[in-house]
Amino acid sequence: MGKKKKHAKKNKIRSEKIKKIDDEIYSKKLMELEDVIYTYSEKELLEYFLKEFIYGQKKEHYKKSLATLYDLDIECLEYAIYRFSHIDKYKGRNFKNYSIIASLFGTFLMIQYNYQEIKWVGLVIACLAILQFLRILDREKKDRDIADSMLTTFEKIYSRKEKGLK
Repeated sequence: MGKKKKHAKKNKIRSEKIKKIDDEIYSKKLMELEDVIYTYSEKELLEYFLKEFIYGQKKEHYKKSLATLYDLDIECLEYAIYRFSHIDKYKGRNFKNYSIIASLFGTFLMIQYNYQEIKWVGLVIACLAILQFLRILDREKKDRDIADSMLTTFEKIYSRKEKGLK
């Protein structure tokens, strides 16, 4: 019996140490998340959340990430909602502007193509310019999608926390 008690006592001490280490890691993760929300630039913020919630992770990874988001204080959640709604509106406005500019620029290049003597040079320039605009539009759309999904997530967490405080 003496060995079993010693073994149980060692396991209890070990599990307490592991729990303490897990709590320290979790609090560091929470502080990092707050730092990301408050200080990262728009591009870094979107990259961080894309990396954090990218498909293909294990279920526990997503649960831990969402639990960390849920543990943020109300002020941090409000600021995150503000930042992501601003990004969403800004990217939406850019998306509309770039679409219009791309179509007008493509039309201009096609007109230039008709007036140039060396037709293939004009065609190459037009194709490259249109491809570059499409790349910009694709990047803006991806950023807006990330911002929109994170905005929805933060709004849901905020409303749950607000209900829990009442």
